Amino acid sequence: MSWKDPWNRSRERGKEAGFTLIEVLAAIVILSIVSLVLTSYFTNAMTYSKSNQNKTIMVNLARNALFYMEKQDFGEINKYFIDHPSDAVIKAEDCKSSGCVLTNVINFTGSPASVLNPVVNGIAYQIDVVYQPELWNKEEEPSPSSGAPSIDLSNSQKYLLPVLVKVRRVDPGNQPVYDIKVEGYITDERIR
Repeated sequence: MSWKDPWNRSRERGKEAGFTLIEVLAAIVILSIVSLVLTSYFTNAMTYSKSNQNKTIMVNLARNALFYMEKQDFGEINKYFIDHPSDAVIKAEDCKSSGCVLTNVINFTGSPASVLNPVVNGIAYQIDVVYQPELWNKEEEPSPSSGAPSIDLSNSQKYLLPVLVKVRRVDPGNQPVYDIKVEGYITDERIR
């Protein structure tokens, strides 16, 4: 007497019941497809994390260069930027480890070569500080509220130098090329 169980297997198989070769192969194929998808996800996540780490390093280097420029003699930097309006840039190439071309114009304190040409985690970067005179050429900006007076930029020009700090990798290798730009002001000591 043979009767069938709810799964449609005969009772006669009893102890020999198990997975067939086809079922095992199908399970292995499904498991390998899922593992490939997860592996590619983690690889992409690691690459994205590394690129964000590089961007963060570059932003911190730009802030460091801006802070370094604020510690220099404001009068000398202001004179350099005003005397060179068409090419008002302090370039990393001008300040190498052998010496800084701008030392006869700007008397830097510390080491401008190490600030403008830093090496972090074995990766070399170059930093340029660009003067932005076009910010001062704007008309007086109206205040957001209708009754308030407009902002007078003429006084600010004596004490603030608007600059754009650009950071780039010297040899990007197989990494994507990022040019990080941070805007800021070099301020005169008299208003600090």
